[in-house]
Amino acid sequence: MRISLRNLKTATRYSIGLFTLFVASYSLGQERWQQDDYIEASFIKIALEREYKETKHPKLIRWNKPIKLFFESDQGDASLQKELLSVHAQHLAHITGLTIDFTTLPEQANIFVIFTSYDNMENKVRQYIGDPETIRKALDEAICLGNFSRNSKYEITKGSIIIPVDYARRKARFLDCIVEEITQLLGLPNDSNDVFPSVFNDVSIDTYISPLDYLLLKALYSHHLKPGMDVKQTKAAFPKVLAELHANKDIENAVQRVQKNSLKTYLGD
Repeated sequence: MRISLRNLKTATRYSIGLFTLFVASYSLGQERWQQDDYIEASFIKIALEREYKETKHPKLIRWNKPIKLFFESDQGDASLQKELLSVHAQHLAHITGLTIDFTTLPEQANIFVIFTSYDNMENKVRQYIGDPETIRKALDEAICLGNFSRNSKYEITKGSIIIPVDYARRKARFLDCIVEEITQLLGLPNDSNDVFPSVFNDVSIDTYISPLDYLLLKALYSHHLKPGMDVKQTKAAFPKVLAELHANKDIENAVQRVQKNSLKTYLGD
């Protein structure tokens, strides 16, 4: 069959057009939060900045030992509260590889989760955190509170979460408090409106951890990162973290994987 030069040029333009359309479709198919540079920037902002305390030389923090949760409630439905907390804790354990269990002995616990009333907040802060004046800004502004301590190796050693059940429900943030506070206590302590979609975004409508949050948690507990890394060291190691996330198909499948064992799936939302 004879093909004229004109037909060949038309066929070539058609092929180039199809290729361009394919590339455009691929780009449109990938969400912004799935892009490597966006994941890295989000991680630096959430893991290495602080919401209520300015830090000149921020370092990466995370747990390096099993977590033991102590649960206490003097407000609302205690059995429901513990059930929701348990489901979310096991979801986080599944994502990070951490061991997270409950203990009924305060002396064995390293995270204390307290459900109380708004009027009793300061008493619980004194009991589980310390002088309320040291966290006055957070106490005045936040709906619920999370606080942690670390050792000289930048390993988190202790945490406290205080949720005023009546106030959180009045603000329609009860589930948000359970999800966000314990997730942050794993080593993602900052909130930022630049990171989306995320429970760490104060203007976001997300109640449950998002696919991007799933990736931030996977990155935080990657063996390529270590507690005590500064911003420069974290950025230098992050290409290996991203390569691992791609190799495991975590980025590509984050939308599906974040739902496995999740509180959202458990509640049927």
